[in-house]
Amino acid sequence: MSADSELLSIAQVVSRLPGSRGARRVHPATVTRWILAGCPARDGRRVKLAATRAGSRWLVSEYDLHVFFAALAVDPDSAPPAPTPRTTTAGRKASERAAAELEARGA
Repeated sequence: MSADSELLSIAQVVSRLPGSRGARRVHPATVTRWILAGCPARDGRRVKLAATRAGSRWLVSEYDLHVFFAALAVDPDSAPPAPTPRTTTAGRKASERAAAELEARGA
């Protein structure tokens, strides 16, 4: 979050965003869901809206709103490919190699 970024309550965030399907604005529950559960991006990953809990309410910076929407708008063809997860065997072997290297170093 940048230092000059204004903190907004959920109500203020909602008043700045247009609704869809005939709604005047986005529902507050939608913004809360973006904070807690996130939203699926075009490239398949889940993007959460960064927010700060202040007592019983959430505060969102303008900067974090821009970052959230920019992350959702990323074109999957231009995004770097997601790393391939290791198999259980590959993870075990890497762990054994690291342990052997530490032992050889005397750690």
